Amino acid sequence: MSMLTFPLTPRFLDALLELADVPWCRDAFDEEFRRRGWARPDAGGETAVGWLDHWPLGEPDHSWHVVLGEYPGCSNSDDPGVACDEPACHEDSFLAFPLAYAAIDCVEAGTGLPVDPRHLWGDPLPAWATHNADATQDDFLACYTDTERLLRARLGAPLPAAPPVPSDEPERQTSWQRGNRLVSLFLDGNEANYGQDDWIGIDIRPFH
Repeated sequence: MSMLTFPLTPRFLDALLELADVPWCRDAFDEEFRRRGWARPDAGGETAVGWLDHWPLGEPDHSWHVVLGEYPGCSNSDDPGVACDEPACHEDSFLAFPLAYAAIDCVEAGTGLPVDPRHLWGDPLPAWATHNADATQDDFLACYTDTERLLRARLGAPLPAAPPVPSDEPERQTSWQRGNRLVSLFLDGNEANYGQDDWIGIDIRPFH
């Protein structure tokens, strides 16, 4: 099967986990993304972060990305600098960093041949990514196991139970609490590709 992976290192994981410490408001994330070089000018020329979408971490259409949910902040305020602790304001607000995509049993319509990875993950394939055209299910699951080991080393024992992310029924999930954030490693179907592939990622969101 075709698999696309991000080369996660302990150092990059530490930088990723720092996002769990950012105040949950637009201004704070705009500043943090600018600091990391992940923001880019909007139509008005101001650097900003586009939520509710896949957000590139470099050159659009050529770089790896993070998946962003609803805008952070308070639903009762238009002030981008306001964060609040009301669960209703954060119900669908999250960021998810993909670690691997796998096209399991996915074939091209009409030919029955394995799907062209560029049809799923972009043409050209994202920078920073490693593509394995002959990956196995064990290769894919090893990404989950290896990342769980790194997260246990950083965050300790996981929670015995946690709200499901990023969907209502992920295939696998292991979660930790970091301050007032929920940090979750997950394996799930990729709804953005209509379930044609599966993905493994790290989800960060408010924890109530």
